[in-house]
Amino acid sequence: SAHKRLEYITRIGKYEPEQLVFVDESSVDHRTTYCGQAWSIRGTKAQHKAFFVRG
Repeated sequence: SAHKRLEYITRIGKYEPEQLVFVDESSVDHRTTYCGQAWSIRGTKAQHKAFFVRG
């Protein structure tokens, strides 16, 4: 709703952009054996090497 949106903007507006962290968990798959998420320096890709055996 418009009220909730305004409330969110008011609350988040107190912080500098450098203080904010956004986490995307839209593709979480609990069937995998490792975490598919990582941190990286802004502008670089997060890399993760994993051993994988099919079958």
